[in-house]
Amino acid sequence: GPHGAGGAFGKADTAVSGKLVLVYWDANPLASQFAGGITIYAKYLLRALQSYGDLDIVGLVKLSRLKRRHWIKQHATLKTRLYVPPFSDWFLSKKAIYHGVDFKVPPHSRLPRVATIHDLGVFVEGLSEPIFQKRGIAYLRHLLLHKTPERIIVPTHFVRQHMLELFPQLGSRIRVIEHGADHVVPWAESGTAELPPFLQKAPFILCPGAVEERKNGARLIAAFERSRAAREMFLVFAGNDGFNHEAIHQRAQASPAKDKILFLPGLSATTLVALYRKAIFTAYPSLFEGFGLPIVEAFALGSPLLTSKIGAMAEVAGEAAVKVDPYSEEELTQAIDLLSYDAGLREKLSQSGKIRAKEFRWEKSAAQTRETYLELAGK
Repeated sequence: GPHGAGGAFGKADTAVSGKLVLVYWDANPLASQFAGGITIYAKYLLRALQSYGDLDIVGLVKLSRLKRRHWIKQHATLKTRLYVPPFSDWFLSKKAIYHGVDFKVPPHSRLPRVATIHDLGVFVEGLSEPIFQKRGIAYLRHLLLHKTPERIIVPTHFVRQHMLELFPQLGSRIRVIEHGADHVVPWAESGTAELPPFLQKAPFILCPGAVEERKNGARLIAAFERSRAAREMFLVFAGNDGFNHEAIHQRAQASPAKDKILFLPGLSATTLVALYRKAIFTAYPSLFEGFGLPIVEAFALGSPLLTSKIGAMAEVAGEAAVKVDPYSEEELTQAIDLLSYDAGLREKLSQSGKIRAKEFRWEKSAAQTRETYLELAGK
């Protein structure tokens, strides 16, 4: 039925015709001007799912996001409905599937629910603000043990393993579905963005992602200033400020190489692509990720990669990157110099990264996500 006719919830749009599976989709991450990791996940997974004729996807938007609803159109073409829990929960069709793409599901199992859990980073000490960490742990325990979604999608085997250590009883509900990398291809083709003038000629190392504790910026700065490379190139942090960013900015200020360290927040996707492509290499020595989208973005764009040999970073990078112990400044320094001065190695990594990136496709993520829906719909 026409959405919005007869109030926010017309009975017409809850009927599931013969072969259509109705999917309620948490559209709130799409109501965002900036495309962070979860918005990218929601946007490109949704696009790929919409190519299936047997899914009828309806976006649910909460009241507090209504003012930002216009951003959804930037990211997706999607029918949307206002969703005010717990009131709205009674109007959701029991024949539908609910997919919370950002750690959220309704509290009751009137209809089968799928939750995407991107990582369990809040359970790791020191990576987030203590109050946020405490709330996050309480929230996730409640979500997983009390609301208990029928299916839990995680992006890596690393997250699955971490979840099994904390919540062993959830094993049968967990599905590992990797993210795609091919979203950067259209960005790369949409014309060339101008780089900041001083980077057009100067060689630089790119560190993408938020400037925050778990991205390991302070150690990267310490390793960079000790490297031979610091005399000849810049270190560019391309991302917005996150938890404990002050410490990283202070570390940069105190560095003897401070004139070579730059912070570029608020970048467009096309500028970021230009940075990946122009960088000597990409450095992503993160301490903890659920997946690490910059890894596959660097691969897809042919940027040689330095990353961590632990956790999801090692899993996603495979053999296509130089991997180091992210807690060792010495290993980081050696890797920076190795990649800075070995053009043959960079070329080899650029090629193997492109090959590795092809394994991460949003259509593959969508096919596996749809299987999860059909499984729950009993199709």
